Amino acid sequence: DLRLVYLAHNPEAQGAALAGRGAPLDEIRELVKERLTDAFIGLETGKAEGLITSYGVCSNGLSLPEKHPLHLPWMDVLNAASDAACYVHGLDTVDGKAPHGTVAGLSTIQLPANLLETNGLAVAQSIKTYLDTDPGEDGDETPEKIPSLPSSVDVYVTRPLTCYPDQGTGSGHPFKLVDYQIDTTPTADLTSGMKKVWTNTLDGSRPPHYGPALATTMAHFDATAILEAGEERKLSVEERETLDGCRLLQSMIHDLDNGLDTVRSFTAYEEDLFNKVVPLIHDTFEELDEDSAMVLQSFFVAHGAAVRHAIAKTTRDLLKEGGDGVPPYEVPDDATLQQYALQHLLKQKQIDKVIVGCPQAEHVLEALHAADRL
Repeated sequence: DLRLVYLAHNPEAQGAALAGRGAPLDEIRELVKERLTDAFIGLETGKAEGLITSYGVCSNGLSLPEKHPLHLPWMDVLNAASDAACYVHGLDTVDGKAPHGTVAGLSTIQLPANLLETNGLAVAQSIKTYLDTDPGEDGDETPEKIPSLPSSVDVYVTRPLTCYPDQGTGSGHPFKLVDYQIDTTPTADLTSGMKKVWTNTLDGSRPPHYGPALATTMAHFDATAILEAGEERKLSVEERETLDGCRLLQSMIHDLDNGLDTVRSFTAYEEDLFNKVVPLIHDTFEELDEDSAMVLQSFFVAHGAAVRHAIAKTTRDLLKEGGDGVPPYEVPDDATLQQYALQHLLKQKQIDKVIVGCPQAEHVLEALHAADRL
């Protein structure tokens, strides 16, 4: 059966303007809670009229550190749902509470969590524990629970494979908890193309075909013939421009090779490629001969594979080392990063579902394979 759940999306964004002006956290929190309550009142009314079955919240702010200006306290979400239920269904004139049996339509809380952004897992556990605990279980001093709340909610995790630094507060491009299938050594049958393998199965710091591709490219643009001619005669303007272009290309390729030790995001790599590298080649050479174009094309295919391999290896090493509030993980060498990351979340009892973005059909199969191997 199809069940549509209406979610208030990133309500913490309502406090962005105040946060930008440096307003106190309490003021930001109060504004966000007030507007979230208004939204929940509309959704609660829709539930009461039979237009919807339930509602919830989808929030990045739930997983941000408490001191972050756009952090959304999970207690504020529960209070907003309770207040909405009381507003829509009215208050009992005797004790000022909602009529007996009134339960807010809150059913779903969606937040980001992954191996490196772990705050969301702690928030999910706090919500589950709070709703499941009887106020009398811990003695008379236990604060009275928020009224009119459901006994449980579903907690869905988003961004299981996409991480932002510093528990989600870092800027710049995110990085992915994934291994890649990359092209490696050409097979004997050239018509079948390159052999694809997973990056976690490769030994060494570079794919095996990258070194030869790098050497071939550097040798092709070493301009040996022009340099030798320059020892015997004065070079023409065109020859000097070609020599300068070859030196510039060699320098660029050298920088790209060195960058493999620090690259973290394939998106950032592609951005540099299209905004810096391609324009540099275009501006340096009016036209490339067919051999030079083929050499460069082969290099960038190999370099793209090396970038993917380097990113996956760096990410795996980071997970194994831990630090900055993140525990070290024992990632098996025979498991892809995405398989391990998804299985880790699926094992968390406080998580009901893991939502995975799958831009390609094979990504769906990989996610299903990870779940099947639990």
